[in-house]
Amino acid sequence: MLPLQRKQALLNYISEHGAATMKELSDHFGVSEMTIRRDLNVLEKEKHVLRSHGGVVYRDSPSAEEEPDLVSKQAHNQDIKDRLAAYVAERFVRDGDVLILENGTTVSRIAELLGSFDQLTLLTNGMETLSRFRPLVSERNTIICCGGILREVSGTFVGPVAEEFFERYHADTLFLSALGYLSEEGFTDPNLLDTQVKKAMIRSAKKVVMVLDSSKIGKRFFSTVAHLADIDVLVTDQGIRDEDKILIEESNVELHII
Repeated sequence: MLPLQRKQALLNYISEHGAATMKELSDHFGVSEMTIRRDLNVLEKEKHVLRSHGGVVYRDSPSAEEEPDLVSKQAHNQDIKDRLAAYVAERFVRDGDVLILENGTTVSRIAELLGSFDQLTLLTNGMETLSRFRPLVSERNTIICCGGILREVSGTFVGPVAEEFFERYHADTLFLSALGYLSEEGFTDPNLLDTQVKKAMIRSAKKVVMVLDSSKIGKRFFSTVAHLADIDVLVTDQGIRDEDKILIEESNVELHII
């Protein structure tokens, strides 16, 4: 098990049981108590757990959300996601671009709207994005998909192989999304492995365009993908609250509300 996988599994175990001892966690995961202690130190700094003598207690957060399955995500706010995707494809794509598209249900919609462009190179870690862009692949356009560990629930390739893939390339624009946004925590997702790949995508792109339907604002998930300082553009819909709009505009992020 990769360290990030273990950390995610460790939090899941503690949240299910409410509390656990160091020995219990060491035996369950087959690693030393020193390794468990290091993982718990990180989880405590991230305010997910509280350490106690010889053990740990889950720190319940009413704003924390669970990861929905892909079918549920695809069915939610379809009309808004279609509008956002169409706007982004028209406004932020040019012939000859090297693009990174992750596998969010809004971002993957962009892939199938790129048929009017020439000489695009599209990089992705997502099965849904790959499927939607595949009919457009020809001498005119190219798609490159990373390898890695396939997460069935998200349809994404994750892990060190996926991260290293994006570190090797330089993209013009990254189209990115997340499952939650709060001003303090930033843009958040449920899984550390997905988050790490998205961070590698951000490092590889000249411009980062966050595409986020407003229903995700106010939700908080396990791991931070990015803060406002990490993105250049935010595209959302009319449901955004005035206080969030003001904060985003004051952060010098280019805000588009459609």
